[in-house]
Amino acid sequence: MRRVTPDVQALVQAAVSGTGAAGFILKAWERGDVGFVLCEEIITEYVHVLRRPHIQQRFLHVNNATIAASATALRQNATLVAVDEIPSVVPDDPDDNIILACAVEGGAEYVITRDKHLLRLGTHQGIPIVSTEAFAGILRGQVSESLEFVYGRRG
Repeated sequence: MRRVTPDVQALVQAAVSGTGAAGFILKAWERGDVGFVLCEEIITEYVHVLRRPHIQQRFLHVNNATIAASATALRQNATLVAVDEIPSVVPDDPDDNIILACAVEGGAEYVITRDKHLLRLGTHQGIPIVSTEAFAGILRGQVSESLEFVYGRRG
């Protein structure tokens, strides 16, 4: 099972729409095919974003009850790590630093994001930073072995 740290944007995207790459990854996690490595800071921000009025108005299935249930599922079924130190790695968006710190602390194999600041890094401490679409391709076996080899993630 691959251990991944999705960022808040990837988690929110999966919550609002079960289709697409983020939804595919969430379903893989629910089946146990992928393990999420998270920290409380990521889950708290996820809840905060989903509670924004414009999100709940646009996506009627997102409400306080479904948000609470989703956050509980993440806390109970993901690998939760405590992040003691958050190095400054992303100067253009310091809020992204927690994602990288969590991935490192939890030994994630990938960071999954659509955030341009994180994607621009490419890797962090040997952990590939890939888009939700790219990771869904990896799960589906659509990414060539050579790409995984470049990132140091074989087999």
